[in-house]
Amino acid sequence: MDLGDPAVAALLPLPLTLAVSLIDLRRRIIPDGLNLALLVLGVGFAALTGPALAAAGASLVQAAGAFLLLWALRAAYARLRGRTGLGLGDVKFIAAATAWTGLAGLPLLLLVASTSALAALALAALAGRRVDLAFRLPFGPFLALGLHATLWTAPPG
Repeated sequence: MDLGDPAVAALLPLPLTLAVSLIDLRRRIIPDGLNLALLVLGVGFAALTGPALAAAGASLVQAAGAFLLLWALRAAYARLRGRTGLGLGDVKFIAAATAWTGLAGLPLLLLVASTSALAALALAALAGRRVDLAFRLPFGPFLALGLHATLWTAPPG
């Protein structure tokens, strides 16, 4: 198994991201244990694909940077709008996913996730569902799609 192969990188987190997606769709929550497992696996994968200690450290630092960035965005939105727009589980998932993709992969991950979520909203509206400010869409499945698309198209970390 070639760990540098994008297909391998894209498939390794699949069991975790499938669980995240199903749980978020059913319960509208991403369990901390799954986010932690995704983070640990991502850091471990980074350690296997580069100089172990340096790669693992860089992976953790980038994950922490993504967490702080998205947490700040979440807090700013909540302050401006008076309600949260991004769940804390989503923020933690993005941080864990960044352990896999590095900060360089974060824009593509968010672009794929956001675009696919907007497409799902459009389909819901076309199907006759009322899509307004009260409409809540679990973002975990779209973040998982973004992670896999990023890993498939770009080298990890």
